Amino acid sequence: MVALVAVVGLAVANIGLDLMIGHQTAVRTGQLVDDSLRSVALADDLRYQAHRLSAAPLDRAQLISIAGQIGADAREYDPIATGLGERTEWSTLQLLFGRLQKEHEDPGSIAPLVAAIEESIARLIAINQRAARDHEAAIAELHHHGLIIDAAIGAIMLVLAIGVGLALLHSLHRQRQLGRMHIAAMDERNRELEAFAGRVAHDLRGPLTPVAMNTSLLLKPGTDVPAVAARIHRSVERMAELIDDLLALSVAGRVRAGRGDVATVVHEVLDDLRFELHDADITLTIANCATACSPGVLAQLMRNLVTNAIKYRGADRRLLLKIDAMPRGGDATARPANDATLVEIVVTDNGVGMTREAVAHAFDPFYRANPTPGIPGHGLGLAIVKRTLDAMGGDCHLASAPNEGTSVTLRLPAA
Repeated sequence: MVALVAVVGLAVANIGLDLMIGHQTAVRTGQLVDDSLRSVALADDLRYQAHRLSAAPLDRAQLISIAGQIGADAREYDPIATGLGERTEWSTLQLLFGRLQKEHEDPGSIAPLVAAIEESIARLIAINQRAARDHEAAIAELHHHGLIIDAAIGAIMLVLAIGVGLALLHSLHRQRQLGRMHIAAMDERNRELEAFAGRVAHDLRGPLTPVAMNTSLLLKPGTDVPAVAARIHRSVERMAELIDDLLALSVAGRVRAGRGDVATVVHEVLDDLRFELHDADITLTIANCATACSPGVLAQLMRNLVTNAIKYRGADRRLLLKIDAMPRGGDATARPANDATLVEIVVTDNGVGMTREAVAHAFDPFYRANPTPGIPGHGLGLAIVKRTLDAMGGDCHLASAPNEGTSVTLRLPAA
């Protein structure tokens, strides 16, 4: 906008400058023509009057007429006698005419005076010619300066116009970038919403599984009804906690604070999944540690990892599941338990494993490393683990090899 205002201002100034130069040129040219014509005409008339005075003796009436004409020419010439040396020469010429009028009856003195008048008039004409050339040079210089100023203003206007064009191009490019960024943000938001919907369905299905299994046990004779009812009640409570945690994560963008005892949560998750793990060898090495999140959030993390180990177990071998948990320092060096800033949980299995490419995409939403028919899932388990840890300020790492199993390391803030 500043550049556009400057361009308009310079254009108006350029027009005004051209009009001023044109007016001055017209004035100087008119002055030059008028002064030149009048100077020449008056000089010729004065020369003529001088010759009249040098003629035969004149009567009084003739002298009065010539003197009157010389006086009229002098009055008309006097205002325009402004050139360099012209005023001095004009004064000299007037003195010569005065002497000629007084001595016109003396033939001996008239001829030198007339010659002197002729020379003075010639000098006046030369002075006027020099003045005309000076006027001509001044007009040319005025035009030259006008051209220089016009060229400078034109160059500035051109630079400003280029600047405006570049600014407009940059603005258009920026608008396109913002448009692409907005579209990308909308796509990312849609993916987030899709992933969140899938996460809700995925996470709510976890607590429902033990509810359904324990409900079916109630139909069998000899079932320990109080124990089964206790398991169902515990699953319902975990589902309520999970709903609250999901709501907190979706509204506040962070995991609800709490205290999750690792040993307690791991045993509850394994108890919920005991039917799927009835033939598995499970090794637990869990130190006394707790995470800075609610038990429901920690249970969902553990359930996702254990469920993946169950789903992708090797068909030709027994499932080996190992869970290690211990406090760690923030610099990844061991510290005393009461000085820990992180809790490290490692879940290792001997399942089918993943390729290097699959490991690189394992935490992407809806990515499935082994989309084997008959294995349920939508590829959200590890993505949920990753996003939950990001919201908590933790991190995770996955190591795997085909037919050798998978190891997932979680690092969570300590309580």
